[in-house]
Amino acid sequence: MRLFVSIALVLAAFGCGPEANGNQPATATNSAVGAAAPDFTARDTDGNTFRLSEHLGKEVIMLDFWATYCEPCKAAFPHIESMSKALKSQGLLVVAVAMDGPDTVAEVGSFKGRYNLTFPVVLDEDSRVASLYNPKKAMPLSVIIDRSGKVVKVREGFNPGDEELIEADIKKALAP
Repeated sequence: MRLFVSIALVLAAFGCGPEANGNQPATATNSAVGAAAPDFTARDTDGNTFRLSEHLGKEVIMLDFWATYCEPCKAAFPHIESMSKALKSQGLLVVAVAMDGPDTVAEVGSFKGRYNLTFPVVLDEDSRVASLYNPKKAMPLSVIIDRSGKVVKVREGFNPGDEELIEADIKKALAP
């Protein structure tokens, strides 16, 4: 039993997805870097429709793929919220894409409130958004889209200190 708990803790430290492996970019999305970001429409936690096309070409966008049961995702959210607030005036839009399925999707709204998230949180119950950007369903996974609408960075996993790397990637995308 101790061995099982130890293994579970180690896995949780590196990511929640079945193939999550720390900071390595998601293999399936490597070809997306440099490509135009595909559009999607999803329902947010308030029941409104979010359309990526309304923001493409106007803002730097960070899509953050996560789930309520993902411990590294929970560790990342305070940093992502802080960065979102600090860089919003410079043109950053963070969009959290909840990959929760039928068993946990009802928890997403209360999770948003508990973590005081001020950016849009959209639901991807049918995995349509994940199929475009995160076919491995790794989490957390961040996808940074520049103002021209191109994917410029994909980062899988979250470990302490990664917030500095993510912020550096975003600041690079925000730079004129």
